[in-house]
Amino acid sequence: MKENTFRFGVLVFLSGLSSLQAAPSFWNPSGTQTPTPVSAPPVLVPSEPVQYLTATPTPVVAPFVGIATPTPTPAPGITAKSPVEAALFSVVVPGSGQVYDGDPLKGLAFAAVFGVSLWQTIDALQLEPNPSNPGDVIAKDEERGSLFGLVALAAYGFGIEDALDGAADYNRRHYVSLSMGLQPMASASLTYHF
Repeated sequence: MKENTFRFGVLVFLSGLSSLQAAPSFWNPSGTQTPTPVSAPPVLVPSEPVQYLTATPTPVVAPFVGIATPTPTPAPGITAKSPVEAALFSVVVPGSGQVYDGDPLKGLAFAAVFGVSLWQTIDALQLEPNPSNPGDVIAKDEERGSLFGLVALAAYGFGIEDALDGAADYNRRHYVSLSMGLQPMASASLTYHF
């Protein structure tokens, strides 16, 4: 058995030698030296655009985060005041528009200023006989009458404007608005805020 193993080892050795000797003639039949192997082709790396390779400062706009404020609602039983009605009240009776707006002291002050100035205007512009010419009449004090007339006119006009603004201010203070009730579409509501 030992002898068979030895023979087998010699045969393998000799067959290895013969294959080594046969290799150059197999690869290179002309008898020259074997050529050096060709180097592997270079690995192509895809090139990226320049803007990807260089860092550019890009401004980032942070979204505005607001604090949600609660929506105020009017107290129960408070209704909106109409500025038009307040102005009409002041046109008819000076100071009544301010009373309608919920400010009776201001209405009383406008009525007093208008009443006193109108009374003084009428008193100063009262006609009386001219002492120098008995057949002619003149105003008692035309200059004072004109001055009080301007005060009465200013109190009247400013009272109307104040009543108009007072109603709008009342609605803002109490978080109510006057709705005209116009609805152009089913999904939209048109409201005019005074």
